[in-house]
Amino acid sequence: MKHTFYLLLCLFSLSVTAQQTSATMTLKAKGADDVGMTFVEKPFDELLAQAKKENKVIFIDAYTTWCGPCKMMAAKVFPLEEVGKVYNERFINAKFDMEKGEGPGLARRYGVAAYPTYLFVDGNGDIVHKGIGYIQQEEFLALADAATGENSLGAMNKRYESGERDAGFILTYTEVLTSLMEDGKARKLAGEYLDMQEDLSAPGMMELLLLNPGEAGSKRMTFLLENADDAIKASSAGTFMMTIQRSLVTNYMKEKGAQQLPAADEMAPIYKAHGGAIAQRLTDHYNMLYAEQTRDNEAYVPAAVKYYNAYGSDNAMELNSVAWTVFETSDDPEQLKAALGWAKKSVEMEPGYANMDTLAWLYSKTGNKEMAKKTAMEAIELAKKDGQDYSETAKILDEK
Repeated sequence: MKHTFYLLLCLFSLSVTAQQTSATMTLKAKGADDVGMTFVEKPFDELLAQAKKENKVIFIDAYTTWCGPCKMMAAKVFPLEEVGKVYNERFINAKFDMEKGEGPGLARRYGVAAYPTYLFVDGNGDIVHKGIGYIQQEEFLALADAATGENSLGAMNKRYESGERDAGFILTYTEVLTSLMEDGKARKLAGEYLDMQEDLSAPGMMELLLLNPGEAGSKRMTFLLENADDAIKASSAGTFMMTIQRSLVTNYMKEKGAQQLPAADEMAPIYKAHGGAIAQRLTDHYNMLYAEQTRDNEAYVPAAVKYYNAYGSDNAMELNSVAWTVFETSDDPEQLKAALGWAKKSVEMEPGYANMDTLAWLYSKTGNKEMAKKTAMEAIELAKKDGQDYSETAKILDEK
């Protein structure tokens, strides 16, 4: 139904499809008459020559024919009048199938690994900016602004190459790289910068440390663990814990040549040796993490109850997710009582259909039918506003 609690970050490639066109015609986005984006189909070298002549940037819709989300782009975004006005005026628009013709070469040249990817390229063939995934009108127009602004990928590359190194710039640069799925480059850049800093408590350092925390025992990791409260304030408890866990677990697996997530007893000595004041919290968190990842619900639910009862959470959706998991997998009164408390807090922090629905079902399962129906009706009203399916929630109203 919903809300899986993802403790490990996953990266999903989106995909895109596009219309087949002749090799010589100028194309309108599907569904457009006199509005929408105009796509020019010609060899890449000719596009570069045109871009130089007109002093324009080329916008490339990099797609494959086997994907799905580009049908939405082609039908709902490319044909829009405002989108056409902006993109036709500022750019030379083109489409390339990344698996045919010049596409594979362009994919290698510009590191295209997910679809749809939008490439902004100047007349010299240098990357100016990128975009990834299905993007609605407002964000797609903002992407055009970013591609021509001072924080475009190309502009920031040049600023870095020219020697700019202040913390604010490095942070913005790494954020841009991360948003464009160039995580490896972002981590490398942040790591090199941090290794040159003597004072990690200086303004702007904490955000960079959270992007690249280093290995167990390193100066960076030690600083983060010793200043956990400040790190949590700069991000969130959930983000901080997963930042530390990803680094410690990944480094351990690399050292051991392991292919599977290490058992909790393997990680315990590392937390004890390096965790300092939060060693026990890291241990409790990893016990929950390991059980969740190995789909051991018998171990996960008590581990989650122990962790969230002890440390809580400052994230409404995190609380909602774990509360729902307990609802689905446990009949233990004490565990359900704990989950009910998390669901209530989640709704207090950030009310929405998802967590209101969770709260209604937990009221029902714990025997408070009156509150279950009241909360279900509130959840349904929220669902109606957002156009969401509330048929499962409505079943609570029929309970006796």
